[in-house]
Amino acid sequence: MNKIVKFDDVEGKVYELDDWKPEQGNQVKKYFNEKFKELRQNYNELIKDFNWNKIIFESEIMFVPVIGKIYYLYEKKDGKKFMSLVEPYSWEKNNSFKYIASFKQDSRQKWNLVDLNS
Repeated sequence: MNKIVKFDDVEGKVYELDDWKPEQGNQVKKYFNEKFKELRQNYNELIKDFNWNKIIFESEIMFVPVIGKIYYLYEKKDGKKFMSLVEPYSWEKNNSFKYIASFKQDSRQKWNLVDLNS
């Protein structure tokens, strides 16, 4: 016999539900599978955000960022990265660095990806 335990948070009682129907079990299983996929996607997005922010905070920034303004991440030939106020198309042909991506800082001072150079 399949049993599911349900906790009643209000009264603190525990109830066992007998005769759990297979179709209900499948619905619950589907719910948890979908929720797991959603959590995995959120986790992957969080890791991406973390990695971009780590790169930016380790980069050279020679200005105080203004929240909501777009800034540009570049990489020098020596591998060092820097943030700039200057948009990629504003530079003359310059082979000493390459454009990586653009970002905005939000009110929590977290950098959010705006555009990624493909």
